[in-house]
Amino acid sequence: MTPFWAVVPFLVYLLLIAVLPLVAAGFWEHNRNKLYVAVAVGAPVIGYLLGEAPDGRALLWDAGREYAAFLSLLGALFIISGGVCLRGTLASSTAVNTAFLAVGAVLASVIGTTGASALLIRPVLRANEHRARSRHVGVFFIFIVANGGGLLTPLGDPPLYLGFLRGVPFTWTLHLVVPWAVVNGALLAAFAALDRMIARREVAPPVDATRRGAPEHGRSALRIDGASNLALLFGVVVTVFVVGTYGRRWLGSAAACSVAQIAAMAALSAVSLATTPTAVHAANRFTLAPILEVAAVFVGVFVTMVPALAFLAERGASLGITRPWQFFWASGALSSVLDNAPTYLTFASLATGVANGAGGALSVHDLGALAVDPVGHPLLVAVSCGSVFMGAITYIGNGPNFMVKAIAEQHHVRMPSFFGFVLWSFAILVPLLGAFALAYFGS
Repeated sequence: MTPFWAVVPFLVYLLLIAVLPLVAAGFWEHNRNKLYVAVAVGAPVIGYLLGEAPDGRALLWDAGREYAAFLSLLGALFIISGGVCLRGTLASSTAVNTAFLAVGAVLASVIGTTGASALLIRPVLRANEHRARSRHVGVFFIFIVANGGGLLTPLGDPPLYLGFLRGVPFTWTLHLVVPWAVVNGALLAAFAALDRMIARREVAPPVDATRRGAPEHGRSALRIDGASNLALLFGVVVTVFVVGTYGRRWLGSAAACSVAQIAAMAALSAVSLATTPTAVHAANRFTLAPILEVAAVFVGVFVTMVPALAFLAERGASLGITRPWQFFWASGALSSVLDNAPTYLTFASLATGVANGAGGALSVHDLGALAVDPVGHPLLVAVSCGSVFMGAITYIGNGPNFMVKAIAEQHHVRMPSFFGFVLWSFAILVPLLGAFALAYFGS
């Protein structure tokens, strides 16, 4: 059994991520210091896994492999999307902002929450950069584009992709269209009301041609610069689908699949960096700093969460979680502080146990059977919805959250602190999800 003390570094790391930006902002703003903190807190966990934990070396290896695959996909989508620039007249209005978020909710299920976030966040920020108050735009962008929009396909969000790799049919997630439409529709309505209220209270500032560039203030048609990167984005989607569908058959092991994906992501990223005009990167204020911040922060998350997930898996059966609404809230609550992908697998495994207790004979390695089991189907729906929607409650619930925050701050938008963002979530997202869960899953 995993001892509780092995979970303490993870809890400490969460606390440091939340507190250091508030009490030591100068220290925390440097990515190398984030990496130092991650290594320092993760060192006891590495020692435990290598020295005491059963199968600890294999667990650590798997965590490293998953981190590398996670970062390669996130990095490729960030780099390639950073080479696409939407130019032309982008007048800020509630209708325009809501339309951007609605398009992002659809794109998130097509090119992933990371790809949609990296592609759309800069145009949204440019459209609103003259406004005195625009942090709510970034917050709702995380709620919708970086999380909730990715519910419809395995490409949309990492938890669903892991389910796809374990046998859930590619089209099964289309069963989630009603939760996707209800939650994202409610969030769009809430955003439109709040944005309109904030806009009415603001006084339009004079046009600053030195800040935005004179051509942007003329009435010019929208156009896309760096459009060749759209083909590279399509290449990322195809790679993920092919490796996920045929990788084990062609390559023989999960490790070989990870290597193939990492190599493909690196190649596509290199092509994008080599072919994108400098002017496009300049217009996007593109640097690698946001993705390096994600890399530094999440290396600590991936290491310290290994015993935390093992602790949960060992004691999950004693939690008394048997009904869909319980799976929704339990998987969602942990997805908000743990990476939502392994949390999804943990609760999908727990759902398999519940289905077997009702007379099934399912395997945790074949979630496709769980997806069609009469008892397991609603449980997997609840786990999928909870993991995806509640990855938006904190910045560390899903990889794109930190990336969006970093890009927004790069564009001089003062995003909420860690605890400030949680307050936004509990004021808007959590009550909405509560109403949804009551209506959809019952009690």
